[in-house]
Amino acid sequence: MKQQHNKHGMRGAAVLQFISKYMNIAVQLVVTAVLARLISPEDFGLLSIVTVFTAFFQLFSDMGISTAIIQYRDLTEEDYGKLFVFSALLSVILAILFCLASVPISYFYGDNRLISLCCTITPAIIFNTLNMVPNGLMLKGKRFGTIALRLVVSTIVSGVIAILLAILGAGCYALIAQSVFTSLIILVWNIISRPIHHFSIHFIAPLKHIFSYSAYQFGFSFINYFSRNLDNLVIGRVLGTTSLGYYDKAYRLTTYPMSSISSVVASVVQPFMAENQDYPDRIRDCWYKITKFLSLIGAFLAAIFIAAAPEIIILFYGPQWNPAIPLFQALSVSIYFQIIGNPSGAFFQSLGRTDLMFKVGLINTGLTITGLVLGSAMKSLNAISICISVAFCSQIITNAYYLLHEGMHTSVRILLKFLPEIIVCIISITSTLILFRNIFLTPIYMLVCKIFFIGAMFAIGYALTQQYKYLLAIIKR
Repeated sequence: MKQQHNKHGMRGAAVLQFISKYMNIAVQLVVTAVLARLISPEDFGLLSIVTVFTAFFQLFSDMGISTAIIQYRDLTEEDYGKLFVFSALLSVILAILFCLASVPISYFYGDNRLISLCCTITPAIIFNTLNMVPNGLMLKGKRFGTIALRLVVSTIVSGVIAILLAILGAGCYALIAQSVFTSLIILVWNIISRPIHHFSIHFIAPLKHIFSYSAYQFGFSFINYFSRNLDNLVIGRVLGTTSLGYYDKAYRLTTYPMSSISSVVASVVQPFMAENQDYPDRIRDCWYKITKFLSLIGAFLAAIFIAAAPEIIILFYGPQWNPAIPLFQALSVSIYFQIIGNPSGAFFQSLGRTDLMFKVGLINTGLTITGLVLGSAMKSLNAISICISVAFCSQIITNAYYLLHEGMHTSVRILLKFLPEIIVCIISITSTLILFRNIFLTPIYMLVCKIFFIGAMFAIGYALTQQYKYLLAIIKR
């Protein structure tokens, strides 16, 4: 009876997260479309460099503590207060170190502007570090309604601030203000919604208690950081900030399907599945239903992104971003594989096997480095995009082996059940590119026509292969 309740609860939480995420994406697209017309590609490139390093420092702002709070059921209110004090001390240390690191960062890229930019974004690191405990408690308490509202409000407020500053000529600082205010609003909202009491400096005991779990989680995040940010580091250093600006905008567009679908699902998996960590069969059944759903949706989205890449770039960013089109199209090939692989971390966490997740991170980072080295050797932004995309696609093999074979003790041949939608996707892309090759319409009409055509192809394909039954089963359940 309890299991059935959790399923309904997970579906309801996912629905709330989906609604907020799509509203958030709609706001982000509007804000980004406005900012892309007010701020130069060079400024976006500068922000990408700064973001690479803030992302590195933010690895230490969590250290796997948030997920450990969700996973461990025996932590007390006193433990939460102690861990919060630890996060406060850590935030000060990270802020000082990041400001000091701004000098060698500016030397590495040969741009003194990076010193002031890095120091200006330091408050975001402080707020994110302070948020490690409150955010974990919000998820542990399954307060997804509050989380959903918080996400949308913080994006709207910070987006408006960024646009106003950009109009006033703030340039890259407008983008930095957006990050700072987003993190501040989320922190304040979390603390008000889930107050923390019993503060104490005696945080060593709770840290030791969760160490074995959080250490591997942190190790994975550390490795995954390099997997996801080495491309920005190399492109900015080798090809310059303008090239990085084009690449970054193309790459960020490809992350929207993950952040709006698979990441939403992943965010609600662990708070519910952590209760079933002693029942791997239940976790495996949940994985298959969720991954099959993501596979059916992801194939459709990947087809649209690949076949309608020119229209998407022009409509969202403007014609001045045309050089990003081939980059976006190459990176979009990996969308399907990233969508279905993205929630695997939540299932590793639910199984209590963050050690396996760490191994996956090591191997996948090796694949990304290999792709980046090959692409960089060609001194071409297009080549780098293609090689990175191939690396992302191949990572699904590692995820599947360690999660299915090692973690759930089931055969990886279960992935063969995902072949029908992959075949439909390939046929849809090929047909669309051939049919619309000699048709010339305005970008908006061309995009609408391609979406409708691809939608019809998938409807026919899913009907012939009876894949629609899986979608209906998930929706009705």
